[in-house]
Amino acid sequence: MDLRDSGDGSRSYSKGMLVPLLDLASLATSFDAPLRHLSGSQTFLFNATDIMMTPDNPSARPSLMGWMPASMATSEAQAYEQYVDLVDQAIRLAANDMALSATKLSNVETPEIDGHPLVLWSIESTEYGCGVGQCVVAYNIKTPNRWKSPAYVEGTEPESYNIGANHPENYSRLVFRQSGEQLSFPVDEFYRTVSGALPSWMLMYFPPGTVIQDSEPLPYPVLYEQGQRLMFKEPVHE
Repeated sequence: MDLRDSGDGSRSYSKGMLVPLLDLASLATSFDAPLRHLSGSQTFLFNATDIMMTPDNPSARPSLMGWMPASMATSEAQAYEQYVDLVDQAIRLAANDMALSATKLSNVETPEIDGHPLVLWSIESTEYGCGVGQCVVAYNIKTPNRWKSPAYVEGTEPESYNIGANHPENYSRLVFRQSGEQLSFPVDEFYRTVSGALPSWMLMYFPPGTVIQDSEPLPYPVLYEQGQRLMFKEPVHE
């Protein structure tokens, strides 16, 4: 698959600020979904090992990235708390916009990544087949690193507390999971809504096969930036 725009305009791709960060050749060849769907019971079932899988290929990892302006925090610890607050707020706003019931779980012991726990939210919706314990949002924030901001990042400052995706294990992610065989939750809409509630200097990336739209997994990698879904795929020509 050729991910470059063609000269005659017959093939084009939406590109956001993440493009300089990713190896497009790897994107084109990495079509193994690294995360499996939760399945089974009507009770709350969460496989932390599944969510925490770390594929060798960076383009096969669902990633949450950000470049928080340095003026928003005085330390890495404070920047971490700011990131958590921003993601929690985005999940709440997305749930409200989509008429979902969202509850942050505080009584569940979860594994740690880079010294910080995996954060869980329970999502309930009769319309989308999310009964008690059937749908979950899991995310983690790695320890932010203060460094110079890339020129292509909008809305930040010369220096920022970044949560990059270049470490083989300690990277941030946000993942939705629905248990059961019928995957009726509009995952794409949820990710777009969460992205729209995040600052302009944060974005989410998902590898092929991990975003559900109309009950089917999208077979290509997807970026979410400021509420927009940016795709890399070969257009269908009639």
